[in-house]
Amino acid sequence: MHKHKKSLGQNFLVDKNIINKIIHQVSPLHSDSFLEIGPGEGALTYPLVDKISELIVIEKDQKLSHKLGELFSKNNKITVINQDVLKIDIDKYIKNKIRVIGNLPYNIATEIIFFLLNSKIKIQDIHVMLQKEMVDRISAPPGNKQYGRISVMIQANYNVKKLFDISPNVFEPKPKVWSSYMRLTPKNNVFIDDVHKENFKKIVTLAFVSRRKMIKTSLKDSITLDKILHIIGDERIRPEQLSYNQFVEIAKHA
Repeated sequence: MHKHKKSLGQNFLVDKNIINKIIHQVSPLHSDSFLEIGPGEGALTYPLVDKISELIVIEKDQKLSHKLGELFSKNNKITVINQDVLKIDIDKYIKNKIRVIGNLPYNIATEIIFFLLNSKIKIQDIHVMLQKEMVDRISAPPGNKQYGRISVMIQANYNVKKLFDISPNVFEPKPKVWSSYMRLTPKNNVFIDDVHKENFKKIVTLAFVSRRKMIKTSLKDSITLDKILHIIGDERIRPEQLSYNQFVEIAKHA
Protein backbone atom coordinates (compact mmCIF):
# COMPACT_ATOMS: atom_id res chain seq x y z
CA MET A 1 0.00 0.00 0.00
CA HIS A 2 1.08 3.54 -0.77
CA LYS A 3 2.50 5.37 2.25
CA HIS A 4 -0.05 8.07 3.05
CA LYS A 5 0.87 11.73 3.15
CA LYS A 6 -0.62 13.52 6.13
CA SER A 7 -0.08 16.90 4.43
CA LEU A 8 -2.46 15.84 1.63
CA GLY A 9 -5.10 14.56 4.06
CA GLN A 10 -4.82 11.02 2.70
CA ASN A 11 -7.04 8.33 4.23
CA PHE A 12 -7.68 5.48 1.81
CA LEU A 13 -11.05 3.76 1.66
CA VAL A 14 -10.48 -0.01 1.95
CA ASP A 15 -13.86 -1.52 2.88
CA LYS A 16 -15.54 -3.20 -0.13
CA ASN A 17 -19.02 -3.00 1.42
CA ILE A 18 -18.77 0.80 1.72
CA ILE A 19 -17.30 1.06 -1.79
CA ASN A 20 -20.24 -0.96 -3.20
CA LYS A 21 -22.69 1.14 -1.17
CA ILE A 22 -21.23 4.34 -2.67
CA ILE A 23 -21.39 3.00 -6.23
CA HIS A 24 -24.99 1.92 -5.63
CA GLN A 25 -25.95 5.42 -4.40
CA VAL A 26 -24.21 7.08 -7.36
CA SER A 27 -26.00 4.74 -9.84
CA PRO A 28 -23.63 5.32 -12.80
CA LEU A 29 -24.96 4.89 -16.36
CA HIS A 30 -23.02 3.75 -19.42
CA SER A 31 -23.57 7.17 -21.02
CA ASP A 32 -22.18 9.14 -18.03
CA SER A 33 -19.00 11.21 -17.92
CA PHE A 34 -17.37 11.43 -14.48
CA LEU A 35 -14.75 13.57 -12.77
CA GLU A 36 -13.12 11.86 -9.80
CA ILE A 37 -11.22 14.09 -7.38
CA GLY A 38 -8.60 12.45 -5.17
CA PRO A 39 -8.86 8.85 -6.40
CA GLY A 40 -5.99 7.73 -4.14
CA GLU A 41 -5.31 4.07 -4.85
CA GLY A 42 -8.39 3.74 -7.05
CA ALA A 43 -10.92 2.27 -4.58
CA LEU A 44 -13.79 3.95 -6.47
CA THR A 45 -12.00 4.22 -9.82
CA TYR A 46 -11.90 0.45 -10.45
CA PRO A 47 -15.62 -0.31 -9.96
CA LEU A 48 -16.67 2.94 -11.68
CA VAL A 49 -14.68 3.00 -14.91
CA ASP A 50 -16.26 -0.09 -16.50
CA LYS A 51 -19.79 1.21 -15.89
CA ILE A 52 -19.46 4.60 -17.66
CA SER A 53 -18.30 6.19 -20.93
CA GLU A 54 -15.58 8.57 -19.65
CA LEU A 55 -13.63 9.15 -16.43
CA ILE A 56 -11.28 12.04 -15.71
CA VAL A 57 -9.32 11.63 -12.46
CA ILE A 58 -7.35 14.39 -10.77
CA GLU A 59 -4.74 13.26 -8.26
CA LYS A 60 -2.23 15.63 -6.65
CA ASP A 61 0.11 12.90 -5.34
CA GLN A 62 2.64 12.22 -8.10
CA LYS A 63 3.32 8.59 -7.13
CA LEU A 64 -0.36 7.71 -6.93
CA SER A 65 -1.09 9.52 -10.19
CA HIS A 66 1.73 7.65 -11.94
CA LYS A 67 0.51 4.32 -10.52
CA LEU A 68 -3.05 4.95 -11.75
CA GLY A 69 -1.75 6.04 -15.16
CA GLU A 70 0.16 2.77 -15.51
CA LEU A 71 -2.71 0.59 -14.29
CA PHE A 72 -5.18 2.14 -16.72
CA SER A 73 -2.76 2.81 -19.59
CA LYS A 74 -4.70 0.53 -21.96
CA ASN A 75 -8.12 1.88 -21.01
CA ASN A 76 -9.11 4.73 -23.34
CA LYS A 77 -12.06 5.69 -21.13
CA ILE A 78 -9.84 7.19 -18.44
CA THR A 79 -7.65 10.31 -18.29
CA VAL A 80 -5.32 10.69 -15.29
CA ILE A 81 -4.23 14.25 -14.43
CA ASN A 82 -1.46 14.85 -11.88
CA GLN A 83 -2.47 18.29 -10.58
CA ASP A 84 -3.82 20.17 -7.60
CA VAL A 85 -7.55 20.42 -8.39
CA LEU A 86 -7.68 23.95 -6.93
CA LYS A 87 -5.00 25.18 -9.36
CA ILE A 88 -6.07 23.44 -12.53
CA ASP A 89 -7.84 25.10 -15.47
CA ILE A 90 -10.64 22.60 -15.17
CA ASP A 91 -12.69 24.05 -18.05
CA LYS A 92 -9.89 22.99 -20.41
CA TYR A 93 -10.41 19.30 -19.65
CA ILE A 94 -14.19 19.13 -19.30
CA LYS A 95 -16.46 20.08 -22.19
CA ASN A 96 -19.55 17.95 -21.57
CA LYS A 97 -21.95 17.71 -18.66
CA ILE A 98 -20.14 15.89 -15.87
CA ARG A 99 -20.87 13.97 -12.70
CA VAL A 100 -18.39 14.48 -9.85
CA ILE A 101 -17.31 11.87 -7.31
CA GLY A 102 -14.60 11.91 -4.68
CA ASN A 103 -13.21 11.20 -1.26
CA LEU A 104 -12.09 14.79 -0.70
CA PRO A 105 -9.15 15.72 1.54
CA TYR A 106 -10.93 17.03 4.62
CA ASN A 107 -8.60 19.99 5.08
CA ILE A 108 -9.61 21.52 1.71
CA ALA A 109 -13.00 19.88 1.06
CA THR A 110 -15.12 23.04 1.23
CA GLU A 111 -12.61 24.89 -0.94
CA ILE A 112 -13.04 22.21 -3.60
CA ILE A 113 -16.85 22.43 -3.44
CA PHE A 114 -16.72 26.23 -3.85
CA PHE A 115 -14.15 25.82 -6.64
CA LEU A 116 -16.60 23.57 -8.52
CA LEU A 117 -19.43 25.97 -7.77
CA ASN A 118 -17.52 28.90 -9.26
CA SER A 119 -16.24 27.00 -12.31
CA LYS A 120 -17.97 27.12 -15.68
CA ILE A 121 -18.28 23.35 -16.08
CA LYS A 122 -21.79 21.90 -16.32
CA ILE A 123 -22.31 19.62 -13.33
CA GLN A 124 -25.10 17.04 -13.18
CA ASP A 125 -24.45 16.08 -9.56
CA ILE A 126 -21.69 15.74 -6.97
CA HIS A 127 -21.18 12.72 -4.70
CA VAL A 128 -18.49 13.30 -2.09
CA MET A 129 -17.24 12.03 1.21
CA LEU A 130 -16.51 14.68 3.81
CA GLN A 131 -15.94 14.89 7.53
CA LYS A 132 -19.32 14.18 9.22
CA GLU A 133 -19.21 17.46 11.11
CA MET A 134 -18.85 19.37 7.82
CA VAL A 135 -21.75 17.53 6.15
CA ASP A 136 -23.90 18.27 9.21
CA ARG A 137 -23.01 21.96 8.85
CA ILE A 138 -23.71 22.01 5.12
CA SER A 139 -27.10 20.32 5.52
CA ALA A 140 -28.20 22.11 8.73
CA PRO A 141 -31.56 23.94 8.63
CA PRO A 142 -32.07 27.56 9.77
CA GLY A 143 -32.12 27.90 13.55
CA ASN A 144 -29.78 24.94 14.04
CA LYS A 145 -26.56 25.77 15.93
CA GLN A 146 -24.52 24.33 13.03
CA TYR A 147 -26.27 26.48 10.42
CA GLY A 148 -23.97 29.21 9.11
CA ARG A 149 -22.36 30.84 6.08
CA ILE A 150 -21.34 27.54 4.47
CA SER A 151 -24.88 26.12 4.93
CA VAL A 152 -26.45 29.15 3.22
CA MET A 153 -23.92 29.40 0.39
CA ILE A 154 -24.17 25.72 -0.55
CA GLN A 155 -27.93 25.29 0.00
CA ALA A 156 -28.62 28.28 -2.26
CA ASN A 157 -26.73 26.62 -5.10
CA TYR A 158 -27.33 22.91 -4.51
CA ASN A 159 -30.00 20.54 -3.27
CA VAL A 160 -28.20 18.83 -0.38
CA LYS A 161 -28.80 15.24 0.70
CA LYS A 162 -26.79 13.45 3.36
CA LEU A 163 -26.76 9.77 2.33
CA PHE A 164 -25.03 7.87 5.15
CA ASP A 165 -22.34 8.07 7.84
CA ILE A 166 -19.05 6.19 7.59
CA SER A 167 -16.95 4.81 10.45
CA PRO A 168 -13.21 5.59 10.71
CA ASN A 169 -12.64 1.81 10.64
CA VAL A 170 -13.12 1.54 6.86
CA PHE A 171 -10.04 3.68 6.08
CA GLU A 172 -6.32 3.11 6.10
CA PRO A 173 -4.94 4.88 8.04
CA LYS A 174 -7.95 5.46 10.28
CA PRO A 175 -8.97 9.12 10.60
CA LYS A 176 -9.85 10.46 14.04
CA VAL A 177 -13.35 11.48 12.96
CA TRP A 178 -16.46 9.97 11.38
CA SER A 179 -17.21 10.74 7.73
CA SER A 180 -20.46 11.17 5.78
CA TYR A 181 -21.39 10.63 2.16
CA MET A 182 -23.36 13.43 0.52
CA ARG A 183 -25.10 14.23 -2.75
CA LEU A 184 -25.23 17.77 -4.15
CA THR A 185 -27.50 18.52 -7.12
CA PRO A 186 -27.17 21.99 -8.72
CA LYS A 187 -30.16 24.33 -8.57
CA ASN A 188 -31.16 26.43 -11.55
CA ASN A 189 -32.51 29.98 -11.80
CA VAL A 190 -31.76 30.94 -8.19
CA PHE A 191 -30.08 34.20 -9.17
CA ILE A 192 -31.25 36.80 -11.70
CA ASP A 193 -27.74 37.48 -12.99
CA ASP A 194 -24.06 37.55 -11.96
CA VAL A 195 -24.52 40.83 -10.06
CA HIS A 196 -27.28 39.28 -7.96
CA LYS A 197 -25.04 36.27 -7.26
CA GLU A 198 -22.11 38.46 -6.18
CA ASN A 199 -24.41 40.55 -3.95
CA PHE A 200 -25.64 37.33 -2.35
CA LYS A 201 -22.07 36.23 -1.53
CA LYS A 202 -21.28 39.62 0.04
CA ILE A 203 -24.52 39.76 2.03
CA VAL A 204 -24.10 36.23 3.44
CA THR A 205 -20.46 36.85 4.37
CA LEU A 206 -21.32 40.14 6.10
CA ALA A 207 -24.28 38.64 7.94
CA PHE A 208 -22.22 35.85 9.51
CA VAL A 209 -19.20 37.95 10.53
CA SER A 210 -20.89 38.10 13.91
CA ARG A 211 -23.66 35.54 14.46
CA ARG A 212 -24.87 37.28 17.60
CA LYS A 213 -25.69 40.53 15.83
CA MET A 214 -29.18 41.15 14.50
CA ILE A 215 -29.46 41.19 10.73
CA LYS A 216 -30.34 44.92 10.68
CA THR A 217 -26.98 45.67 12.35
CA SER A 218 -24.90 43.30 10.22
CA LEU A 219 -26.30 44.69 6.95
CA LYS A 220 -26.82 48.34 7.90
CA ASP A 221 -24.36 49.52 5.23
CA SER A 222 -25.83 47.31 2.50
CA ILE A 223 -29.63 47.56 2.73
CA THR A 224 -32.17 49.86 4.38
CA LEU A 225 -34.17 48.81 7.43
CA ASP A 226 -37.44 49.28 5.49
CA LYS A 227 -36.35 46.75 2.88
CA ILE A 228 -35.25 44.26 5.54
CA LEU A 229 -38.62 44.57 7.27
CA HIS A 230 -40.43 44.11 3.95
CA ILE A 231 -38.50 40.89 3.20
CA ILE A 232 -38.24 39.21 6.62
CA GLY A 233 -40.81 41.06 8.74
CA ASP A 234 -38.70 41.28 11.90
CA GLU A 235 -35.74 43.60 12.38
CA ARG A 236 -34.56 41.66 15.46
CA ILE A 237 -33.94 38.41 13.61
CA ARG A 238 -30.39 37.00 13.55
CA PRO A 239 -28.62 35.59 10.47
CA GLU A 240 -28.81 31.95 11.58
CA GLN A 241 -32.62 32.22 11.61
CA LEU A 242 -32.88 33.18 7.92
CA SER A 243 -33.31 30.64 5.13
CA TYR A 244 -31.13 30.77 2.02
CA ASN A 245 -34.21 31.99 0.10
CA GLN A 246 -34.47 35.03 2.37
CA PHE A 247 -30.79 35.81 1.80
CA VAL A 248 -31.34 35.49 -1.97
CA GLU A 249 -34.25 37.95 -1.70
CA ILE A 250 -32.24 40.42 0.41
CA ALA A 251 -29.44 40.30 -2.17
CA LYS A 252 -31.87 41.42 -4.89
CA HIS A 253 -32.39 44.71 -3.04
CA ALA A 254 -28.86 45.30 -1.73
